[in-house]
Amino acid sequence: MLFALGILFGISLGGNPSYGDLILKSVGLGPWSNIDTGLHYTAIISLIFLIPAVVFGYMFLKETLELENMNGKRRIEILECKLSIFIVLTSTFVLPGKIEQNMGSFFEYAFGFPLNYWSVYQGDEGSSYLFSNLFNGNIGMNINIVNLFLDIVILYYVLLIIRKVFIKLYAVYKKN
Repeated sequence: MLFALGILFGISLGGNPSYGDLILKSVGLGPWSNIDTGLHYTAIISLIFLIPAVVFGYMFLKETLELENMNGKRRIEILECKLSIFIVLTSTFVLPGKIEQNMGSFFEYAFGFPLNYWSVYQGDEGSSYLFSNLFNGNIGMNINIVNLFLDIVILYYVLLIIRKVFIKLYAVYKKN
């Protein structure tokens, strides 16, 4: 339920304002600290729902993730899963975004690795890093949850392949 509320507040489709913006406006609250710029309350409320959802989900599903299948291996490798989530989230803030569209009146910066999942719309061309774009007069933002999930899955399988190659190379090295 918390996850669904977090997604509801953070998602927008087709370049429209996020549903959280619409909900706050319908209640009579502004989604921004300075009319249309400044601190975006919708993103903060979305994180307030999403962070506990992930924590509670991890606590209650930890036993499910660690169940062993018939071969004695886990269904999901915990270390690689955590590492892929960490890499995706860290790369979003560390790697510079790219300008996807220059519409004349605003710029769209796209963030995420390997797929872009977070778009920030700026009125003026500024920094290409996410943190400064979040708090320096952005017009709006869009978080594509499907691309975020695909980023995590892609990096998870890449890390599994790297681990398998490393284990085989180590076994060959150990024989010599």
